[in-house]
Amino acid sequence: MEKVTGSTVQRPICSESAQILRFIILAGLWLAGLPAAAQDTHNPESPHMQQLHGTAPDFMLRDASGNELHLADLRGHPVILHFWATWCAPCREELPEFDMIAREMSHSGITLVAVSIDDIADAASVQQYARDLDVRFAIYLANAGDIAESYWSWGVPVTYFIDPKGRLIARFLGPQNWASASMQTLIARFVGSAPLEGT
Repeated sequence: MEKVTGSTVQRPICSESAQILRFIILAGLWLAGLPAAAQDTHNPESPHMQQLHGTAPDFMLRDASGNELHLADLRGHPVILHFWATWCAPCREELPEFDMIAREMSHSGITLVAVSIDDIADAASVQQYARDLDVRFAIYLANAGDIAESYWSWGVPVTYFIDPKGRLIARFLGPQNWASASMQTLIARFVGSAPLEGT
């Protein structure tokens, strides 16, 4: 997987052609059983949002303290599932925005699950990286759990909305302006189980 080196990303994988990218995404979705997505064009703040339909593949994750988290544990709560890495520059900008969302929407019942896909860095290093950004929510490590790589097969950052019944609602390819009013409205609609269209 190639590293993201710019501060912003206009395409999901900067160095790959559109044709190769399309093949990777479709192949990854097929292998993992993730449903095909229809591109949503109603939200100008999030040009890479895709609406999804289907059940989210189950997973088990561990945080730096060894605590386990299963997707089934989150039933009854809307979930934002975010994949990132310490070598990803846009991810560094997004983590504090997700920390703000976690704090400001703690009363709503939403659960934020941030998953590092780092292969080399150990749990303590990844956790310290997040702490240095003043991020206080739990960080989980993909390589310390059991989760399908097809969740992030195209690259990072990538973020999913999963509803309280464990169904995939949307996927966001690449960095997003999570602090924007438009994205805050989108998240509020998601938490309230309202359709995401028309935001």
